[in-house]
Amino acid sequence: MPKLDKTIALTALMPDLHRLARILAPGPDAAEDLAQEALLKVWAKLDRGITIDDLRPYLMTTLRNEARRPRRRTAPLDSAPTPSTPADAPRRIACKEVMQAIDALPAGQSDLMQRYLSDGCSYAELACRTGLPLGTVTSRMARARARLCAQLDLPAGSAVQAILAETDGAATGAPRTAHMGDGGGGAVATG
Repeated sequence: MPKLDKTIALTALMPDLHRLARILAPGPDAAEDLAQEALLKVWAKLDRGITIDDLRPYLMTTLRNEARRPRRRTAPLDSAPTPSTPADAPRRIACKEVMQAIDALPAGQSDLMQRYLSDGCSYAELACRTGLPLGTVTSRMARARARLCAQLDLPAGSAVQAILAETDGAATGAPRTAHMGDGGGGAVATG
């Protein structure tokens, strides 16, 4: 059956199909859904090339079978359960902002802060690895922390973790990776 003939035949049967759907369904919306499901199933079979000898009884039987099937209950969107894990996007944005702020630091401070955060080493280890005196490492890290606090609108002495906690709405329980005001001691604070 050519596509145009299928369309004309199914369109001619739609009033009878809707009438039967209104009888079988509990409400007008359910009747409309039921008629559409039956039409889609029959249309898909015709589209796959399956031959249907008598279209009217086949379509009406498909509608009756659809009416007998138990329907999945759908909850309204406002009463749907919320995801059990919070969205990751705000956290990623906050991390990106912190990394951009670190990249914007002067080269010496940025390099030390990146090494400190990625390696998790103490200031003394940073001094050994870079060949800088411990006092230089300490002062550069203190200046970097102060500048980051200013750029990220953090109160003096607060942790980068505070940004992540704000984006989650509560503390995540994850270890803090850097403390902006640790006094230069170099220890990584844990949350």
